[in-house]
Amino acid sequence: MPAIAPTVVVEATLDGWFIGLEGSSELGETTVIDGTLIDITADVDNNAPISVQYGITGNGPMDRIAATGTMTFSLNNAANNSGGVVGYYSPGHANVRTGWDLGLLVKLKLTYDGTTYYKFAGNLVSITPDAGSHGRRSVMCTAVDWMDEAARARVKDVTVQTDKRADELINSLVTNSVSKQPLATSYDTGQSTFEYAFDNLLDTQTTVLRALADCVISELGYLYVKGDTTQGGTLKFEDRHARPKYGAADASFDNSMMGLKVDRERRDVMNRVYVVVHPRTADASVSVLYELTTTASVPAVSGSTSIQIIAPFKESSIRGYRIAGSSIVAPASGTDWIANTAADGSGSNITSDVVVTHANVSANSVTFNIQNNNAATAYITTLQVRGNALKDVTETVFSAVNVPSQGTYGENDVRISMQYESNTGTFATEIASWILNTTKDARYVISEFSLASNSSAALMTQSLAREPGDKITIAETVTGLSATGASGAQIGYFINGVNMTVRPGGIITTSWVLAPAEQQAAWVLDQVGASEMGITTNLGFA
Repeated sequence: MPAIAPTVVVEATLDGWFIGLEGSSELGETTVIDGTLIDITADVDNNAPISVQYGITGNGPMDRIAATGTMTFSLNNAANNSGGVVGYYSPGHANVRTGWDLGLLVKLKLTYDGTTYYKFAGNLVSITPDAGSHGRRSVMCTAVDWMDEAARARVKDVTVQTDKRADELINSLVTNSVSKQPLATSYDTGQSTFEYAFDNLLDTQTTVLRALADCVISELGYLYVKGDTTQGGTLKFEDRHARPKYGAADASFDNSMMGLKVDRERRDVMNRVYVVVHPRTADASVSVLYELTTTASVPAVSGSTSIQIIAPFKESSIRGYRIAGSSIVAPASGTDWIANTAADGSGSNITSDVVVTHANVSANSVTFNIQNNNAATAYITTLQVRGNALKDVTETVFSAVNVPSQGTYGENDVRISMQYESNTGTFATEIASWILNTTKDARYVISEFSLASNSSAALMTQSLAREPGDKITIAETVTGLSATGASGAQIGYFINGVNMTVRPGGIITTSWVLAPAEQQAAWVLDQVGASEMGITTNLGFA
């Protein structure tokens, strides 16, 4: 083991509560419901590295929400593991370790110089044992962080939100639409209050990740999962003022990196910016948002039974596009539903024997619960939903362009759709101008930055301590990168994403996805490093 190395620990939530299994069914005595974090490091296969990657994978001005983070590692499945049996980590095997299966919480802890850093926390999604009596008898495992939950879950039962900030919207989505919650959350207070939100989501169809992205882009903030020294797996939201007002860097690297790839490419120059805002049309009067009256066939409910129907809202005149609804009216017998004993509306009217309620109400649909209390089959010849229509049909585009930049580098456009921003005044123009001013000139973009973490105590500490959202400065002689922030120099970088490989003996290689901090630097009067308009900063916006 090298002189400079952390203590590496891999944990998994084993010994959980299992009904009918001796030794695992004594809830509160020998087991707990979610299991206990157990150190499984002794069984980590030393022939394969532990690899983690998490955070935001890009470094452009629109890379603002993290992808799914992953951790891969291998376990010893041979008879010389801690269980002393073959198949100890093969789910379904007679010798499998109690509780070992998909869904377990897994953590990577690295302790150095008296501080423990949780560099990954997530759930097992893949367990692949090597087969064959003469194979290496190893089990490849993959865990994913909370962003995977957001990518797989669909929004459900989300109603139209009014006058909410991005942090409030994010909290609502995370709390109500995802069954597995983050281990911890940390949300900045958003700068914008959105008049309407969630009206553009398709209930049970739109992924939570997509819905979160709408919130983040509308604020021009950031959202990612980060590690810490407490438990790891913290879901962090940054408002749009967090990086411009960040201040001094957390760390500086002066020719101390192992690898550095610096690119100066035309594709990173953006000289026309389109900002799309979405003012809503909110109807003051009640109208029909969904109706089944004109269909050739109608729902049939057998006697003394019930059914559920999901009714998506559509624009009333041509039924051509989805809309949202607010102030949904409770269904009224004889108006919003009529039931007959014949599908064509003839026969007996048995509306009074049928009860229709809204089992769930979301932003752009309701779920009908239809209970037929009559012995005969009830044909629902009329079925409708009434409420106040809310439409996103008047998107408005603002733009900013720099003609000299276009003449030098050619045209390169970027389009930003802020789904919940309805401000059609100066605000949208200021956003376009701010992004244009930070991207219109040729600049260095770091596509690769890596550290040999074991090279020094300082590098090891920084490798473990730095997380997405932290700010660093870089000085490198050959490229001319400078950490001083002087005119023409880079003023620093924000870490967007983390990639780390841990090899046997605590040998660590760390690389970061870095976003140029000058893309965030805003003009702040009387603040050193933020008041040099046009030198270290650009005109910002509220």
